[in-house]
Amino acid sequence: MIKISYLHIVLVLFFLGCESEEIPVHIDSLGEIKVRQIDLGENYCYQKYYNLDSDFVVSENLITEWDLRFANFSSTIMLNSAKYMRVVAFDPLTFSTLDDLINNATWSYDDPTGDMSMLAFNNGGQTLSKNHFLVDKGYNCNDEHIGYSIFRIIDYTDSEYIVQSIDINDDGSWTYNGVLEIQKTPNNNYMYFSFTTNNTLNIVNPDWDLCFSQYTEFNVFPPGGNTNSEPLPTYRVVGVLQNLHVSVAVDTTNNFSDITIQDVINNYDFTYNFNGIGYEWKSYNLQSGLYSIDSPVYIIKTSDLDYYKLLFLDFYNDEGEKGAPMFQIEKI
Repeated sequence: MIKISYLHIVLVLFFLGCESEEIPVHIDSLGEIKVRQIDLGENYCYQKYYNLDSDFVVSENLITEWDLRFANFSSTIMLNSAKYMRVVAFDPLTFSTLDDLINNATWSYDDPTGDMSMLAFNNGGQTLSKNHFLVDKGYNCNDEHIGYSIFRIIDYTDSEYIVQSIDINDDGSWTYNGVLEIQKTPNNNYMYFSFTTNNTLNIVNPDWDLCFSQYTEFNVFPPGGNTNSEPLPTYRVVGVLQNLHVSVAVDTTNNFSDITIQDVINNYDFTYNFNGIGYEWKSYNLQSGLYSIDSPVYIIKTSDLDYYKLLFLDFYNDEGEKGAPMFQIEKI
């Protein structure tokens, strides 16, 4: 792992004082190191989408703005795992009560790698399940529970999804919303849906590479835990997820400055897992109550066969608030 020296931090702060995040700058000069910070808010309320080539946050949204995303490239529906969402399939003709379902069901979460065969709405199968699902809408960034909805997958084809959302009223009764026919479109990877509006909405354009956000990870050791701790089956973490066209390799041995294009071509195994970068570039100290950085070098490859190397430097902004990943990045 690569340790950050005091001089390195001073240089980072100098660069931050000289450069504005608001001006997009293309990383088109080989060997030019950029230092950037993407602030998600102390409670991690935002998702921010970063484009490597323009060196710019191209879009952002509150984590509560959307619930589901529908893939245009396949028949796939994914949860907004930034809210710690989960689902359970049920038969409305045979289940007992929603309370019994909530308390006793085996809940499903989306696999954080993005494996399309291991998603919650597949209900244990290899493809999308035509079923009724109770949806736990998760938590906002203040850790307040949002509530439950029912989602019905009626049918899907190569060109559309046919679905229906069902509101659960305070008295336990159900209100059926209209059936939606959501057309797949070729101009973006995903379409987004909100239970609040019962409709699709625009969240992010396709020109992003990395998403800085909370997300739900599997088998996470408790923050500040020791080597004897048992991993938690699911846990909401803060990290970086990659887009479909991006692959990532991890170098835990070499220094950032020593890695060359020859090393990249010959020595690295790249993964298209969504959590190829993930969250483990930082750790939490229970005694101090602070995060520290112990970052490997991440090698990032895009569909244009451009290569970048990225090293995390900090998790705090100038006011000392957490949730502001700082990193240096260089096109190689």
